[in-house]
Amino acid sequence: MPAYEAILYEKRGRVALVTMNRPEIMNALEAPMARELVSAFRDAAADDEIGSIVLTGAGKSFSSGGDLSRLMQGFELLEGRQWLQEGYEQLMELARVKKPVIAAVNGYAVGAGFSLALLCDLIIAADTAKFGMAFVKVGLVPDCGALYFLPRLVGLQKAKELVFTGENIDAAEAYRIGIVNRVVPAAELLPAALQLGQQLAEGPAVALAQAKEILNASSSLSLEQVMELEIYAQSLCLQTEDHKEGVIAFLERRRPVFKGW
Repeated sequence: MPAYEAILYEKRGRVALVTMNRPEIMNALEAPMARELVSAFRDAAADDEIGSIVLTGAGKSFSSGGDLSRLMQGFELLEGRQWLQEGYEQLMELARVKKPVIAAVNGYAVGAGFSLALLCDLIIAADTAKFGMAFVKVGLVPDCGALYFLPRLVGLQKAKELVFTGENIDAAEAYRIGIVNRVVPAAELLPAALQLGQQLAEGPAVALAQAKEILNASSSLSLEQVMELEIYAQSLCLQTEDHKEGVIAFLERRRPVFKGW
């Protein structure tokens, strides 16, 4: 396990808890933190003892977004493109993790911090959390995949409103429009996220990974293409021990004990 400086990595049962740990800068996504997040997600993905990942932030913020100190330095055109390309390659690694990823949003998730939460599979928010596409306030467009995920969650018109105004919304509104899966009291956020993470970690890993991959691709595919992927995935799942265990447990009227294969 590498020694992390900008994040914390813990195992909580079968859940990998990854905490962005730069509260003094509201967990801004500096390059070192981004690299450590990729490394932590790789560790969790390769660890057979881990079945899910919970991502959160230390202090009063999930993440305040991009590294403004770096933006203040300015970029030449090609330099800026290369900088963004490197960041995108790191973010795509986070998005490609086959295990379920839960964002536990404890405070502000704004700008790229909001985008980072959208990259996760599920979002649980503290009732004190705030979400905002703050990019317009510094003359930028949303990035890190936000322009892909946001309209798919809230619809085109609402996405335009959030992007064009850059205004923050609270957790209740984020839940109402479909960004957040659950809202809980702030004191209960981490226990709730870990409980859900443990529940998913105890599920059938192959089936969850296949479902995640197809769901993520489904919006750009035809019905026929999705059904072809379902056939492939189901054929694979039918060969797993977890499928056999699930059928036996159903017939025996007990809870299945999945092993991940």
